[in-house]
Amino acid sequence: MTTLTSRQLALPTTNPAQTATGGSRRQCWECQRRRLVCDSARPVCSKCKISGVVCPGYEDRKPLTWLAPNKIKTRTWKRKSPPTDKSDANRRSPQDEQVEVAKLVSEKQLVHIFPGFEFRTETCDIIEATLYWNEQVYPSMVSTQLSQSPWVIPVSYIHYMQPSIQHALVAMAIEHRMARISHMRNDPFVAEVRSRACQHRSTAVQALNKDIQDERTRISDFTLSSVIVFLYGDLMASMTASNWRFHLNGFAALVSLRGGWEDLCRKTPHLKILVLFCKIIENFANTTSPADDQMSPVSNFELKDLISDAFETGYYPFLPCPGDLFIDIIHVNRLRFLAARQGDKIITGSIESEAEDLLTKITDFSPEAWSETKDESREEHLMMAQVYQSAVVLFAISSLQSAGAVSLSAGWTAVKKIHSCRLLSLLEKSAASPVLKSCTAWPMIVAGFEAKSASPTIRAFILGRMEEESRELGVYLPLAAKEVLERFYSSSGNRWDDCFDSPRALIT
Repeated sequence: MTTLTSRQLALPTTNPAQTATGGSRRQCWECQRRRLVCDSARPVCSKCKISGVVCPGYEDRKPLTWLAPNKIKTRTWKRKSPPTDKSDANRRSPQDEQVEVAKLVSEKQLVHIFPGFEFRTETCDIIEATLYWNEQVYPSMVSTQLSQSPWVIPVSYIHYMQPSIQHALVAMAIEHRMARISHMRNDPFVAEVRSRACQHRSTAVQALNKDIQDERTRISDFTLSSVIVFLYGDLMASMTASNWRFHLNGFAALVSLRGGWEDLCRKTPHLKILVLFCKIIENFANTTSPADDQMSPVSNFELKDLISDAFETGYYPFLPCPGDLFIDIIHVNRLRFLAARQGDKIITGSIESEAEDLLTKITDFSPEAWSETKDESREEHLMMAQVYQSAVVLFAISSLQSAGAVSLSAGWTAVKKIHSCRLLSLLEKSAASPVLKSCTAWPMIVAGFEAKSASPTIRAFILGRMEEESRELGVYLPLAAKEVLERFYSSSGNRWDDCFDSPRALIT
């Protein structure tokens, strides 16, 4: 049996010396770095081979090596600057300081506007947007839902989606991120990144146009879904929020090619969620539009049973509005439209009588009975039912009086005062809840209208909540509502249609 020493000696530790073919160095670069005596074996050093290191060879020039990202091997030597003469600093004028500040700002802007070439493909953006939705947005939305919602799901199977949806999701992710980190429209970094959102949106528009032009895909489920994704995406951004009517009209045209709203919901029940999203946007937008410039207020009322059925599909994110009150909102919009269409004519008794009956129905709604139907979070549902009841009462009285459908009586004035105080109190209370504070977007708008005659403190609270909500949800619409209310506060008007004098979608 041989000893350990004899076994080690039996192993070939060196290769026969070979003639150098490249370079005349006697030591390889790795042995020199490790300060070892190199055996100068060719083509590779035996010591490198035994230690499992790739031998860098014997060339006269040191080979390049890979470094980990952000790792610095050496630093450029700088001569220490001489101590600053305080007398010179004191002699600097304010103009010189302004020049230096402007120079620094300019340099920062150059870094943002010209970041250098970034080698990435559209696929990289799509994957990055998917990760953003699933790792940043989805967990936040799940944790702030009052009830489980069929709409709040992670982005999956994106490789099976239509290109229009893929690129729209990227644009939405960028807009969502920009809304969360900055509201400065002149920020060069925001402008730089938002240009990528515009590029993806343009690609998505082209893809959707191709789908609509092709008879095989024109009225497919994917195409209908793409239009709804576009609608939501455009409402998120300030530059595209005004496009909402085009998307709603386009979606309605495609639905008519599928046989109409009722046929679509009966034959394809899984598309009810698209129908509900469309009707929520449309009818809440009608509340913040002039009485005579609404979208299909009469036909929406005729579809109230279908909408009510779709409303029971599941909890719509951040909208714990009882279904009966949502139908009452649709009813109010219809009466506003009919009253406004009368013009200077005397409002017929039937419209005024119907409006009075509707107001009585809304005030008789029982939030307690509705909350008892919920399996969980009954106290939170009760508070939200009270919030939405007060908001609908105030909206109905103010908007119907503005359109001339009901008279300004002492009785309804007293009802307004009661519900205005209750709504404001509940909004202040819900603002302390991480779950409930994001569920009051539309009631906050109604309270903002009523706050014109309130104290500056109340107005500041409402406007501040809108700004906070825009940042937390990553959407532009609360800021749009804030701008509308600020303009209304500085005007001489007092009626509902004075505040909402042009069609606006302020809820999504």
